[in-house]
Amino acid sequence: MLALVGISAQAQDKTFSVDDEGYIHNWLALPAIDLKTDVGANSEEVQKPFMEKEFFANQKTATPAENDKVKVDGTELAWKACQADDACWKFDPPTDNSIYFVVAYVIADQDIADVSLSIGSDDSSLWTVNGAEAIKVYSGRAVEKDNDKSPALTLKKGVNVIRAMVINGNGEAGVSARFVDKDGAAVKNIKVATTTPAAAPAK
Repeated sequence: MLALVGISAQAQDKTFSVDDEGYIHNWLALPAIDLKTDVGANSEEVQKPFMEKEFFANQKTATPAENDKVKVDGTELAWKACQADDACWKFDPPTDNSIYFVVAYVIADQDIADVSLSIGSDDSSLWTVNGAEAIKVYSGRAVEKDNDKSPALTLKKGVNVIRAMVINGNGEAGVSARFVDKDGAAVKNIKVATTTPAAAPAK
């Protein structure tokens, strides 16, 4: 069964600010993909094969816009632009034993070094920044602000592609994300888009 992620769609011709604490509220998301097996143990042994699986073509490199389509096991799914009311975005409705894919484009006016991606996820998750793995977590838990923090990385001048896959064992599912500096302060001098802006993506 495939469940739709129910958050209001947003206009695609603009950028968005992060909130006062630096959290991202604007995302692209695919509907939940049924894993057809019990992953509720939330362990690496159970979930790693799904973290490593390619569910659709160009999964690790795609830069989707709203209504772009992918095929998963012969079923066509569409990316939808979403705006979360809260810093912790709870997928509605949640789907047990499923995987979600979300993307955000973070735009920086200049390189921003020594920042960390600070995330929350319900349950396990894998996050990449510009194609490089930033953080991976195997855990059964509620989504909360700043559950985990990546090692230091650099946001490049231009468009930075943030991708996450989230595995939900059972119950609620969701994500939270922001960037913080080496002192833990929120990075707020960035913008977020849900379609690839005209500027060339960061390398």
